[in-house]
This record gives sequence, structure tokens and C-alpha cells, in this order.
Amino acid sequence: MKDVVAMKIFQRMIQLKPECVFDGLAKTAEIVGHLNSNTDLTWYGWQGMMGMPLGTVAVSTRVDNWSSFVEVQTEILADQAYLEMVGSTAGMMASPAQDNIMTPIAGSANMPAEPMDFLFSNVAKAAYSNIPQAMDWSQRFCDMANGLAGTPTAGLMTSLGEGGATFALLMYYESIAQYEERQPPEVFAIEALNSLQTESESLFEASSNLQTMARRIA
Repeated sequence: MKDVVAMKIFQRMIQLKPECVFDGLAKTAEIVGHLNSNTDLTWYGWQGMMGMPLGTVAVSTRVDNWSSFVEVQTEILADQAYLEMVGSTAGMMASPAQDNIMTPIAGSANMPAEPMDFLFSNVAKAAYSNIPQAMDWSQRFCDMANGLAGTPTAGLMTSLGEGGATFALLMYYESIAQYEERQPPEVFAIEALNSLQTESESLFEASSNLQTMARRIA
């Protein structure tokens, strides 16, 4: 696991009601600002652009470990102003929020100090027996993707949730124009990528694969 920083990435995914999308985006940015002003962690807000239902937003942060994050969560839940802000969003949500915490297991050498403005994500499930091979595959994919165009690429995983282990590949972009420049249809004919894609078919469940693009809003 070269170039991997020991940490966890926490994310809370929220699905807004269609009629609450614009107010919900503003409220997400407000909550992120409050958390950044009142905790020692750096928080980020995200809006799902493609591959997710309209109104998908998320809040994320990087933590040293899960146990220290539990302490931060306890402090947050004692913050009355935060509770009031979150309470005001209850009527905006189409369904309960979902939390996850993932461990970086692979990465390129040029990972940014903080997320760029646009984040491509590829998430897929793997059987527990495939975890070692999937971890090795993740690092080789990061090396390949970074080598092609210099795109910062990271691999994450968690054994929590339904249906086996969840793996995620994150690719960071400064703009949608940069993404389009680096991801033309012709890229899938590159042998290095094609070979890894073929190998992935024996490691990950094809029906679980989800590719999305998100925009940083806070």
C-alpha cells in the first residue's frame, strides 16, 4: 500500500426531496461551515452531479482513526446550534441519511492535500475472499490512471454494509473540462486500462458497480 496515508474517510450521504434541492444545497454548505468553525476537523460538502438521483448531497471529513472520530461526534451532538441546523433539514430529506467510513488502501503519489472541486467515484462490491486481490488491483489501477494523465487517484475499502466488502476508486479533477480531456471514449482502448478492467470482472460484482461525479460545494 505505497503512498497511502493512515487515516479514515467519513461520509454522510443525504437524499433531498426534489422540491428541496436548492434550499438543501445551501443548508449543506451552512452546516459544513459551522462544523469547520466549531471542530478541529476539516469538513467538505458535495453535490451529486451524475450517476446519482437528483438532490444527492454529502458531507465528508478525513480523520486519523475511527475511535477519535467517535469522540468528535460526541462533542458535535452536544452543540445546540448544530442540532438546530440539522433539525431544520429533517423535512427536506427524502430518506434517512446514510453514513460510511472507509480506509484508504491505495493511492498515487500526487494526492492533493484536500479534495479538488470535482470527484469521480467508482464503487463496487467484492466477496470477502477477493479482498487481498482487490486491494492489490486497486493500487495497480491507481498507478495506471495516474501514469496516463497525472490524475490523482485513490482506492478505499470497507467491510461494513451489505453484500461483501465495498471498494471505491476516487479520481480528482480541477474541472469538468479536465475530466472530459482525460476521459474520452478512446481511453477504454488503452491496453493497460483494458487489461485491468478485464481482471476486475473476476474480483468485483458487475451488478454492484456505480460510477458517479460529484461537485464540491463547501
